[in-house]
Amino acid sequence: MPKKSKKRQPPKSPVSRTAPRRPAKPTEPKAPPTVWQRMRKNWAATALVALGAIVVVSMIVAMIVPALTPTPPATPTPTLPPLPTPAPTKAVKQYDAPPPMTIDPTKAYTATVETAQGTFVMQLLPDVAPQTVNNFVFLARDGFYDGLTFHRVEGWVVQGGDPEGTGGGDPGYSIPAEFESSVKYSQVRGIVGLARAQDPNSGGSQWYVVKQDATGLDGQYTTFGKVIAGMDVVDKLAIGDVMTRIIIQESE
Repeated sequence: MPKKSKKRQPPKSPVSRTAPRRPAKPTEPKAPPTVWQRMRKNWAATALVALGAIVVVSMIVAMIVPALTPTPPATPTPTLPPLPTPAPTKAVKQYDAPPPMTIDPTKAYTATVETAQGTFVMQLLPDVAPQTVNNFVFLARDGFYDGLTFHRVEGWVVQGGDPEGTGGGDPGYSIPAEFESSVKYSQVRGIVGLARAQDPNSGGSQWYVVKQDATGLDGQYTTFGKVIAGMDVVDKLAIGDVMTRIIIQESE
C-alpha cells in the first residue's frame, strides 16, 4: 500500500530568548521645589528673611506686652506737714546802768517762776541783799527774763537769766557783790544766788538755784533768795527749758 505522505508543516518561528520589554510608563511631571529646598539653595536670602521676621516679631511683642502687663498703681508722694512758723526772736534788752533803788527792804517779796516743767516760788531776801533783790525785781517786772532759758543744768545747780543763752551775757551793766548775805543764808539746797565772772562785782542778770549743798561758795557769791515751793520742778529743769515769765509779788 502506498505510504501516506506526511504533510510538511511550516517551520515554527524561533522563540526569542530575550524577555519582552515592558511598555514604558508615562512620564510624571516633576513637583515644584519646596520652600525648604529653595531656602537651602539660597541661604543668604533665607537669613535676611529670618532676620526680618525676628525684627517684626520683636516689634509686635514690644507693642503687645506693655498693653497686657498691668500697670502698678502709682505710689502716692507723702505730704509733709507744713513747718511750724518760727517764734519771733526775742529782742535782747540792754541797759546803760543799774536801776535806781525802788524796793522797800522792809517789805516781803516773792518771785513766781513759770516754766514748761511747772512753777516754783522763790522768797527774795532784801534784808541781806537789797541791791541784788532790787536789781532782780526791776528786770523781772520789765520782762527781761521772759523767754530766756536755763542754759546750765548740773547735778548740783541750775542756772539761767543770760540773754545770750551761753553763760556770757548780761543786761549791759553789773552790780556790787553782797557776799555777807551768804553768811546768814548758807549756799545749801534751795538757795538762790547771783552768778558772776572772775570779778566779784561782775554780777548782772544771771542767777542760779542750788540743788545740792554747796557751802564752799559761802562768802564768794551773793545769796538773795530761797525756793519755798516747787523745788521738785527745779529738779526737773533741763538745759534749754524756758522761763515763760517771772511774777513779782510785794507784801507787808
